[in-house]
Amino acid sequence: MPAVDRTASLPLDFLVIGGGVGGLAVAYVLAKSGHRVRVLEKRGLDVPGGGHRVPPNLSKILRHWVGEQELERVSSRCVGTPFHHLRTGDLVGYLHWKPAVMAETGGDFLLMHHDDLVRMLYKLATEAGARVNFHTEVTAVQQGSDSIPNPSVTLANGDVLTADMVIGADGYRSLVREVVTEEEDVAKPGGMTLYTGVVPAEEMLKDPELRPYALSDEWAIWMGPSRSVCGHPVRAKKEFFFHVYSWRGEDGLEQAGEESWEELFPTNALKTENHGPKVQRLINLAPEVIRTRYMSRPVIDDWVDYTGRIVLLGDAAHPSFPGGSHPAAMAVEDAVVFGALFSHIRTLDQIPSFTSAYQELRQRRCELVKQADIANAQMVSMPDGPMAEARDEDMRRRKDEWDEGTLKEQFEEIAEIFLYDAGDAAEEWWVNWGRFSETAREQPHVVDFSNFTTVTVSQE
Repeated sequence: MPAVDRTASLPLDFLVIGGGVGGLAVAYVLAKSGHRVRVLEKRGLDVPGGGHRVPPNLSKILRHWVGEQELERVSSRCVGTPFHHLRTGDLVGYLHWKPAVMAETGGDFLLMHHDDLVRMLYKLATEAGARVNFHTEVTAVQQGSDSIPNPSVTLANGDVLTADMVIGADGYRSLVREVVTEEEDVAKPGGMTLYTGVVPAEEMLKDPELRPYALSDEWAIWMGPSRSVCGHPVRAKKEFFFHVYSWRGEDGLEQAGEESWEELFPTNALKTENHGPKVQRLINLAPEVIRTRYMSRPVIDDWVDYTGRIVLLGDAAHPSFPGGSHPAAMAVEDAVVFGALFSHIRTLDQIPSFTSAYQELRQRRCELVKQADIANAQMVSMPDGPMAEARDEDMRRRKDEWDEGTLKEQFEEIAEIFLYDAGDAAEEWWVNWGRFSETAREQPHVVDFSNFTTVTVSQE
């Protein structure tokens, strides 16, 4: 059940700060449930972006929302992942995203462009009734009080907007997070800098060695010491996207840049002499790349402020690993869980239990999936030595000796992530806990006087 089609008995006013993947997704599910939603985004729709891997736990949500035909129009189905050596280009191993495995998850492993995903969610949100204001910057968030619990936000133009609840979906460097935690953001360099580029497929088609990558249905990975590259086609194979991961500066590339998706970096400043010639030519087809620095933070203990009316979502709540396969999925899952819970709302005093359940259902999963993304990125960037050799040998064995036992092992490894259904998780909480607390509130309070002892008070 990727989403719940239910109209809330008590429509609320929501302000969503941030109009990225998470902000637009939660705007859609809340508006679809009858809530009044306004999204405030400081940028427009036309911003730099790269590609997304869309794992089955996300693709089944999107398929439910837009239908199979529309999803196929903006994505392609990934059939497998070839692993190459970055320096030589030699094929080391191959991971098949087998149809039998994907069928068990209820979704497909898809490849998309970030811009296509955002525009899809924008269309869904606005058609459901949400208002989306681009080029609208929030400069301050104010908590409510005991007498007036409603929070408010101040815009750069001085306007003040008030709502029943504020959702902070404003990314890594969240303004809303500091209001919720009542602490300054503590971020330290995480040891990786990411470079993201997109090239026209027509340029790759002119190169006989790059042509197969442009026409493939694969997510290719090149492995090297402290450096890895991955890439896949996007936009009906009209473009090809790539990530370059540079770890700890040990590959000779300086660890620098901002924690954002807005910094453009000249491609000719990248050091690629240790790459194979095919990968060098691929990267050089992009005149510039987006540079994003990975910053590490402690786990954010509270996603909800002390008033219970300001909530964090997506990277604002659990900053993801840039370049991972799951950030978009985690943000959309957050939105589905939050929206499903608030589709049940009938009274304002349910808000604390719903926001508490939202964090309880999401926090551990998001942390585990982030750690999986980091581990996978480190695995393909191992320094030369015994561990890298053992990795390569294992990949070769899996490629050459694939059988039903290996298929079962692969499915067990990915089942915990891919089988997850955000809507089901929220509904299970409601069935097991939420509806009983609601029933208790609705019961008339009956006092049994039969066991009371009569006391006579004498007056002197």
